[in-house]
Amino acid sequence: GPVGKGIYSLILLIPGIMMVFGSFGIESANIYFIGSKKHKIKDVVSNSLILSFALGLILILIFFIISRFEFFDNFILSNQIPVLYLWLVVLIIPVVFLSSFFRNILRGQGDIAGYNKIKILEGLVLLIGAIVFLLLFKYGISGAIIAYALSVIAASLLSLFLVNKAVKIFPVVFNKNLFKDSFAYGVKVYLANSLSFLNYRLDMFLIAIFLAPAAVGLYSVAVGVAEKLLIVPGSLSTVLFPKVSSSSSFEANNLTARASRHVFFIMIVASMFLIAVVSPLIGLFFGIEFLPSVSPIIVLLPGIIAFSIGAIVAADLSGRGKPQYAVYSSLASLVVNVILNIIFIPRWGILGAALASSISYWIDTLIVLLAFLAISKNSLGEVLIIKKQDFIICLL
Repeated sequence: GPVGKGIYSLILLIPGIMMVFGSFGIESANIYFIGSKKHKIKDVVSNSLILSFALGLILILIFFIISRFEFFDNFILSNQIPVLYLWLVVLIIPVVFLSSFFRNILRGQGDIAGYNKIKILEGLVLLIGAIVFLLLFKYGISGAIIAYALSVIAASLLSLFLVNKAVKIFPVVFNKNLFKDSFAYGVKVYLANSLSFLNYRLDMFLIAIFLAPAAVGLYSVAVGVAEKLLIVPGSLSTVLFPKVSSSSSFEANNLTARASRHVFFIMIVASMFLIAVVSPLIGLFFGIEFLPSVSPIIVLLPGIIAFSIGAIVAADLSGRGKPQYAVYSSLASLVVNVILNIIFIPRWGILGAALASSISYWIDTLIVLLAFLAISKNSLGEVLIIKKQDFIICLL
């Protein structure tokens, strides 16, 4: 039900925020340095293995310290979050880092097939775990947590296997120069990723503060359904980042503009289709108690369309070694998002949160889009308006 879904979402959200702030952009640095061939793959692998556990253990310690404070207890109690389940998710943070760092090594090598295998296995294990522990054994929230933990472990094991096939992991030697370069590049992406994550997840915390856990559950379903449309831009940005880092400016300008206008067209069509079928879909897959999620989904869609363009353009800028523009856009949109959420949620509930997010996504995208247009010298039409020849190329 909505209450259980809300509690589960908050359990994953808390360590999720910790990991975004604690990764220091190592994933993006791995892609950049492998794609640009500025460091050896073996060195990137060794550093990633060491840092996944070092950073993970530091975050576990930080969580332990935070859990001693009264405000933490008050938040946990008010939202009915079982501390044991939260600790289970926190303790596997090093494994999550390992999976993330290593799968992005494959991405930097251009091994998108391997990268996708990991994502597919992770999703498949999560689905099977949900069927077994939720539907068959009726374990509730604990079953959902177990399924999540198993999916993370499976993804990390496959990541290790695939990376080891490309380059032998052992012996492990820490490269200080790579660490310095990774930190210098990663901190820019780190700021952008941290601010961006807060921009599209902080509303969950604000809903938890202003409303009941059931509202968090309803809103998490709305966000989850709307964000399913981001599979297309997400897949393209996955390929685009390493491609741009290894391409000339001229090639990158044309490639990104073409990808952007394709995504914009696809997202508009997909959003219109989703609006037409969203009510019966929610009733079928989640139950009638989740139908209040329908209106927030529709309100989120304009922002999701904008976010898809922002994802493509941000991947291009990061591939050029200019991730700072994503920091500026994320910071501006986060400020707007927080202010609007504080105003809108008490008045309009989860619908207000959806409206605040949609507006902030547009602000985020406009800033990185303007930066890309200035750097690439492309026109706005080149980036957003689908062309006749695009359809011809697709047919061929």
